[in-house]
Amino acid sequence: MHSECNGVVECTALVLAESCTEYQDRLTLFGILDEIMASGDGETSFVVYTKFEGCEHASDKERRARILITDEEGEVLMESAEYSVYLDGTEEPVTIVAAFDLPEDFEVGEQLLWVEAVLDDETLAQTAVRIHDRYSV
Repeated sequence: MHSECNGVVECTALVLAESCTEYQDRLTLFGILDEIMASGDGETSFVVYTKFEGCEHASDKERRARILITDEEGEVLMESAEYSVYLDGTEEPVTIVAAFDLPEDFEVGEQLLWVEAVLDDETLAQTAVRIHDRYSV
């Protein structure tokens, strides 16, 4: 018996970086992060790059994508704007870059933040990143 695909969509990249730039339609990420070092001056910024891809059966209907930053208990601390995403299986992948600034009153300690790529209210990919004070020993 042959089962038909309903159009699988995946998040094939979820990357944190210090910053990024775009030149001639090419995106370059600078300083890929595996941890976030919070600065003492309240200015801790980073970007999250995501790439969504659909299989050849994915319909070109509108989907809603966003990036969430949550704490270890799952409470949303920050979220990106919501983006309209159209994934036709014959088209190129869709990429989103969202910039985040930690709030000045963010309590920095040895903790994890979860970064989630969400499409139509479903988490397709997530990663954990350790955050700590830049000057902790």
